[in-house]
Amino acid sequence: MQEQHSLFFCPENEESEIIKAKTYDVQTQRIAASFYSQFSDGTDSLMDLRRQNQCNSACSSSSLQSSRTLPDECMQHNYSKCLDLDILSEAAKQSFNFVFKTQEDWLEHFKQKCLILDTFFKDCAFNSLIEKEIQNEDYKIKQGIVLTVDYFTNLFTLSLYLIWKWIQNENQMDMTNYVSCQNSIPIFFNLIFQYRFNELKNDKIFIAFIEQTIQTITKLKFEDEQQSKPYLGVGMSQNSKPLPLLKENEIFPWYPEEVAKILSIINQTFYADLQIKNVVVKGGLKYYFKRINTFSQYIIYSVVKSPCKYKRQEALSYWIDLAEKLQIQNDLEGLFIVFKYGIQLLLKDYISTMPILFKHQNRIQKINAYYEQQIKDNLKNIKPNVKGYNIPSFQKYQTHIKRLELQAKQNRQAFEQIASLLAELVEISKQQQQKQSIMNHQLSFQEQQIARFLTQGIENELENNLKIPLEKETLVYIELIKLSKIMN
Repeated sequence: MQEQHSLFFCPENEESEIIKAKTYDVQTQRIAASFYSQFSDGTDSLMDLRRQNQCNSACSSSSLQSSRTLPDECMQHNYSKCLDLDILSEAAKQSFNFVFKTQEDWLEHFKQKCLILDTFFKDCAFNSLIEKEIQNEDYKIKQGIVLTVDYFTNLFTLSLYLIWKWIQNENQMDMTNYVSCQNSIPIFFNLIFQYRFNELKNDKIFIAFIEQTIQTITKLKFEDEQQSKPYLGVGMSQNSKPLPLLKENEIFPWYPEEVAKILSIINQTFYADLQIKNVVVKGGLKYYFKRINTFSQYIIYSVVKSPCKYKRQEALSYWIDLAEKLQIQNDLEGLFIVFKYGIQLLLKDYISTMPILFKHQNRIQKINAYYEQQIKDNLKNIKPNVKGYNIPSFQKYQTHIKRLELQAKQNRQAFEQIASLLAELVEISKQQQQKQSIMNHQLSFQEQQIARFLTQGIENELENNLKIPLEKETLVYIELIKLSKIMN
């Protein structure tokens, strides 16, 4: 079993930095600050980040973008006073690139590296910030740190720090500090196991090393059925036949209820595999945004590609049928993609001058009433549908978090609210993992074809017909607007 390519073994070709702990000039910070104090002191004005929270100015206003509204540039002001970040990252790669096959190797080499870690962490702001919270008995603060640590560094760094602190504590002379470490560090790791399971579950050697070093933590159980299926590849065989070719003016060669089922499975899989770090770090959700942007573009294209208003009505009717099936399945995420970001955007910006049949208007109003009612609490108070998927809107969570990030510089409570929302996402992820296990999706060949078409086929259709790479989003939307204006 090759474990070197999992999260904590940090292969050399990994794009993300192995460690992003920002150092602080120890001469300027003698007193340990609160972990969140850097965001609530009010001394620095927050830079204007709305352009990052929305879409890139070079992109169409129709495009959703992934962003991090507390970027590394903002963090540098507080955390990088004495070491260049690139040098720090390079040093970290050399110090922390563990690629051993057994926990015994981990333990032996880690203790050897503790001198390096001692030098690294002693003069690091991360040490002074976490040190205070180790002494703090407030469980919620520890929970918040585990959930939001990616705003400051990454989970690997926090884990190494806690192990280093545990080993250092063996020689602790101050009994009060010793007891605090003995009590707090296992709590931190139990919280890490509880809330960051999706990022840890494939790193069994690292987990075994932690469990061997800190024997008072709760043991993790790894079972084959707990391993999530590949994102957007639920039950798909490796030897799939070519995707079907669409007939003229055909949207999909499948009924709306068949497509609705697979779209909900895709949304369920996204939640089941969700890693909290991807909600926080810049670019972590790029595949999510690419998927829903492409789906929205395809909905628009499928309607406006024909200049005949009757064929446009037929295409619109298909998408309304699909939205109604998603409503029956209690899939708010699916309704956001198909209805809010598809049908409503289409009606508002692309075919606003086209007469809409009364029967379509009536159905659209009913779907909208359901969506607006349920999105208020994001399915929290709805009676679960036994046959449904009961999938809340991820977009609502993501938008709420980004808004709170803009307030977090001056308001500590906003940061605590972010932690609370991230905890809710973890709980939803676990629920969807459980439902996924109960439903035990074994897709038929046709369902596999639908899944492939929803994730690959629509991209091919758009690029082949529009003759524009999807990466050039502005040109894509300009072409869609041109098509929408041709009507007879």
